[in-house]
Parts: sequence; C-alpha cells; structure tokens
Amino acid sequence: MGARRDARKLAIRILYIVEVLGATPREAIDIVGNQGYSRKAVEFAHRLVFGTIENLDFLDNIIARHTKNWEPERIANVDRIIIRIGLYEIYFEDSIPKNASINEAVELAKYFSTSKSHKFVNGILDAGSRDKTKK
Repeated sequence: MGARRDARKLAIRILYIVEVLGATPREAIDIVGNQGYSRKAVEFAHRLVFGTIENLDFLDNIIARHTKNWEPERIANVDRIIIRIGLYEIYFEDSIPKNASINEAVELAKYFSTSKSHKFVNGILDAGSRDKTKK
C-alpha cells in the first residue's frame, strides 16, 4: 500500500476523532499517533487534516449542493469525512489527478463504510469535480 493511501487512512481516523469526540486536530493526532506510518505518509495526512478543516465551510457547501433533500449532517460521519478529504484534494491538491482522488475515496469508502457507500461517495465527488472544471 502506498504512502498516500496510508496517509488518507490516517487522516480519516484523525478527522473522525475530531468530528465525533470534538477533539482538536492536535489532540486527535496525539490519540491516533503515527501507528508505524512513514514520515511521508504522516506529513501528507496532516496536510489533509488541516487543509480539510481550514476549508470545511467551502467543502460542506459543495456537498450540500449535490445532496438533494439530504443535509450534509445526515450523511454518515465516515462518508462525510471521506467526501471532504476527496473534495479537498480535488480543489486544493493540484499535483493529484482528480480521478485518482475520486478512486482513492471510493476505495476508502469500501474499506471504512457500508457496501453501498462507495457509490454515494463517487457520485458526490464526481459532481463536485465537475463544478471545479466549470470554473
């Protein structure tokens, strides 16, 4: 498994603790630790965590635009976190191809969530990436 996939898994765990327990990002990082991940993976995970948090309103607005009759708060925590990270990558990590970000998010939804979540995650990220293309 590559450093970026490890980083994404670590970022999901950190952001989940922030979301569910109300911990600060630093507290969540201390709780999770680096769990034997490479320095490169830890650095990328931290960039994903802080970038996602810094752009939370922007990312949630994109989610809200593409979830008809479904408030973002009603989306399962882990799915919402995966979507936020994917959208963060699409909009702010120009070195990562958007299709790679979407594919990784779909795989992470399969790993962390329900058997149907990956389709939902894919749909929101695909729609969100088309928004960026229009700009």
